[in-house]
Amino acid sequence: MVSNNMEGEEMTEPGMRTKADLLAETERAWIALNALLGSLTGEQMTTLKDHAGWSVKDHIIHMVYWERTVLYFLQGKPRHEGLGVDEALFMSGDFDKMNAVVQQQHKDEPLADVLAQFRSTHHEMLTLLESLSDADLQKPFRRWRPGEAGEGEGPKLIDLLDGNMGGHFAEHLEWLQTLVGKTV
Repeated sequence: MVSNNMEGEEMTEPGMRTKADLLAETERAWIALNALLGSLTGEQMTTLKDHAGWSVKDHIIHMVYWERTVLYFLQGKPRHEGLGVDEALFMSGDFDKMNAVVQQQHKDEPLADVLAQFRSTHHEMLTLLESLSDADLQKPFRRWRPGEAGEGEGPKLIDLLDGNMGGHFAEHLEWLQTLVGKTV
């Protein structure tokens, strides 16, 4: 299980130490999230709003772009580009502002396009993960990107990935279940 915020900057609990653990947790969360999404109509995904004014579609967009941040990270690209925000905003650590920018940039995208991006980004991330070893996943964040701003070594790669994949999906699944009044 995971303790994290919406951007996955927290650490996983000690049980997640291997690539197999990461992939299994991510798969469980992905299946459950997609089961919920598959039970909803397009109207439910676009008209129901949570306390912050976000629709199901907005939550999906949010998950797409945060997963893209780690995809970009592993491809050697700046994470802020994956999120689609400027570097100064990303480096500010103001997640509420970053999330608001992403939501505003993509709020008018058709639901079908958002769902396609969700699937394709996740597939691309899983494909990229195939090349990583357990040892790779245990390396601290800064060993991968020493020039990235921030203090200390940063979280282990496995924790960064989980916080933007399986852990993030599980977190949003709970919120979406509350929003739509369904559980899976």
